[in-house]
Amino acid sequence: MITQSYRLYSQTIYGTVTNEKNKPIIGASVIAYKTYNENILGFGISDKDGHYKFSLKESQDSIRIVCRSLGYTLTEKIITVSSKPIHFTLAASNHYLKELEVKAKPITEEGDTLNYNVATFEKEGDESIEDVLKRMPGIEVNEDGKISYQGRSINKFYVEGKDLMGSQYSITTKNLPKNAVVSVEVLKDHQPIKMLKDVVHSIDPAINIVLKQGVTVTGNIELGGGIPNIWYGKVTPMVFNKKHQTINVLSSTNSGQDELSAFNSVNLFDYLDFGFIESNPQFLLGNTPLESSLFNKSEYNNHRTHTATTNYLTGLGKGDLKVNIDTYYDSRFQDLSSNSIYFVRNDTIEIPFSQHSTFTTKYLKTRLTYEHNSEKNYFKNDFHFKVSNRNENSEFVQNEEYIPQIADRYFYSIGNKFSKVLKLRNTYYKINVYSEYTNTPEQLNFIGGPLMDNEIFRNLNKVYQKTHQNNVKLYISTNIIKKWKRITFDTKFSLNYEWKTLSSSIPINSLDENNIYNNKMEYLSIIPMVNPAINYKHKNVSLTVNPNISLQTRKLINHLLNEESFVKQLIFEPITYIKYNILGVKLEGSYKYSNNYTELPQIYSGLIINNYNNANQKNTPILKTKEHSFRSNISYELTAASLNLYASYEYNITNKDWIQSYEVSEDGVTLIQTKYLDNNDGVNKKIKSNFDWFLLSTKTMIKGNIEIGQNVENVILNNEVNKNTNSHLSWRVMLDFPVIRHLNISTYLNEYISKSIYKEQNQVNWRQRILGIELQFSKKKHLFKWNNKWITHTFVDNDFLYMDLSYQYKFNKKTRLILTAQNLLNHHSYTQTTVNSFQSNLSYFYLRPRQFMAQIKFKIH
Repeated sequence: MITQSYRLYSQTIYGTVTNEKNKPIIGASVIAYKTYNENILGFGISDKDGHYKFSLKESQDSIRIVCRSLGYTLTEKIITVSSKPIHFTLAASNHYLKELEVKAKPITEEGDTLNYNVATFEKEGDESIEDVLKRMPGIEVNEDGKISYQGRSINKFYVEGKDLMGSQYSITTKNLPKNAVVSVEVLKDHQPIKMLKDVVHSIDPAINIVLKQGVTVTGNIELGGGIPNIWYGKVTPMVFNKKHQTINVLSSTNSGQDELSAFNSVNLFDYLDFGFIESNPQFLLGNTPLESSLFNKSEYNNHRTHTATTNYLTGLGKGDLKVNIDTYYDSRFQDLSSNSIYFVRNDTIEIPFSQHSTFTTKYLKTRLTYEHNSEKNYFKNDFHFKVSNRNENSEFVQNEEYIPQIADRYFYSIGNKFSKVLKLRNTYYKINVYSEYTNTPEQLNFIGGPLMDNEIFRNLNKVYQKTHQNNVKLYISTNIIKKWKRITFDTKFSLNYEWKTLSSSIPINSLDENNIYNNKMEYLSIIPMVNPAINYKHKNVSLTVNPNISLQTRKLINHLLNEESFVKQLIFEPITYIKYNILGVKLEGSYKYSNNYTELPQIYSGLIINNYNNANQKNTPILKTKEHSFRSNISYELTAASLNLYASYEYNITNKDWIQSYEVSEDGVTLIQTKYLDNNDGVNKKIKSNFDWFLLSTKTMIKGNIEIGQNVENVILNNEVNKNTNSHLSWRVMLDFPVIRHLNISTYLNEYISKSIYKEQNQVNWRQRILGIELQFSKKKHLFKWNNKWITHTFVDNDFLYMDLSYQYKFNKKTRLILTAQNLLNHHSYTQTTVNSFQSNLSYFYLRPRQFMAQIKFKIH
């Protein structure tokens, strides 16, 4: 349980929590209830010395107080409230909870915390806690494992109150066995810094995983193989106790299973303090694998992947020391063929194309973090080092011409993030410092192709380009935070310094090695900023006003043209936010105005060759985009009925003095240039709503969502300017219910409809529908699953049926045999269509062939 924020009253409950050897117990939860009901009056967490302390939110003569901790028996007392301490001595317990029929409420509410009973939402066939999270009302989990609650991404993910994994928490959710978890807690409006929990209010949720008593060691061992030539092996040992947590994953497979999605994610809590400051690769040259929106990665991913991650947390001094090390090797093979059609003035350009590619990635990241987070002190230092190598080896055929291409790209990053909160009298000071250096060398070469007809390359047998990016960042900020009655003044002073260089070289004569097209850009930005935020909170109302003011100083040096461009401007970027709760309904509204400047490599001057038929040719100074963003949300949760509803409306207006121009030649060369365009306005608007309802009486889960949106922007295609309007409607409904005893059906229907208009005479309508049905039969030790997926859309004549079958036999509670047959109808490819108002692309997407696999799975605990 994570400590929640309550207004202080005069009645204070305090004391110690120790074991039978009189040793302090760290992290024990102590909860005070009204004597004869479940209304929570307050609660706290024991510190390193076993001390706890909290105040009651209502004055009481007597209370019922409960103390619990992982690995110990629960203790409960009814006491008369006085000024005397209340001490707890907990007895050790190493027994597993017996499997009982669950009659508890699916969801209960304790203050600002929702407790989801895992046993209520799980069903036969679920493996990890992620499988159960997907059926919990209000919680969404995307394919990469990112979790949100009522449309808001979580800012922390805890296991027993500890944040071991940071932004890579999906490694935990995808591998933690669901039978090791007793409940999932959603911590609404969670402030991760305990010193600031009653001072700086958060609007973002967090997740805490509560393990079953006695579960300290868990995980799985999975071994499997099949035809044609398939292997799968994975070991996931995990340890959770009072002083240590460790999660380790070692895997090797070519079965299609995606093991990489969790390795590149953003920490929302760090983003709110620092912004998107930690760099990720921005590669300029070469291609990346094409992904499908219609199929799971396991259904089309042709690869060999080896991963290893070790994550360890231990108490050190008054805080926690974390070590996170990730590494993987992934070789991915992809065959594609397509037909692209461009709608240009009075004509269409049709380009046939095929590709055979191997994409290889080698990745290593180490992170060392020390954090002390208590109600009296906060300190955190986070050091990281990352290196990544991505290689592409492709063979293209375009217009019957064979074109080999190789791209080799590296990314190196080293950085350190420091945070500290101080309290002097009634004022808090928060200090953040970030420094980073990145280095990104790349090279690309190809032989042949339509670009060879360009006058720059006419004397070449082979095109060979090198680029090199260097980046130095320094960010320093100080928040001065003071609370006065119901108002919090949070003034932030920050300085952001960034120095970037981007150089490129292209030999333009095969007979003269010294005849080279060179260019180098240097970019400097220095941005001092003042953010005097005012936060007001009283009962059901929260209001934030933040008139951000910055002095933007930017300088760009173009060595190719021997030119400089310079910007120095005072910018006002206000942000407002309001929230109001009434009768369980939460209403939210926000407005944000922002100025975004183009940076390297967006404003590169010269020629960047993305691949054999696509190039960027730019010669522009520093450009600016203004954006007005309006957002409103409404949400409602009825925990007694496991019902959750929320909806949002977004309206964004952009104004740019620049635009990207696309020029497509008859032989398939796409040249992208950045040009000036006055009054270049764009509008994006979107309405989204979600409905989740779990019916306990029938164990039925209903989930539905709908999205309506429109985007209007200017497009330049072959020197012709037109408005491009794209409207879309998408909706999805999912129903999961038991038909009869032992037989369960899970079905969903997903539809996407779009209309694109480019020039009045050119309108493209597109519709796609996916119907999925899973039949599951389980009895005693046997479990059968039959999955079907029907796909139809506008530009494919025949409906497409995809089918899988699996069988599980449970030897005992720890050992199972799993047999799977994938792509039973042995489809070799699927036509995947992407459409906008001036381009249509039909890609023949190759699927994994029919495969059969046997797997044995052992649970560790």
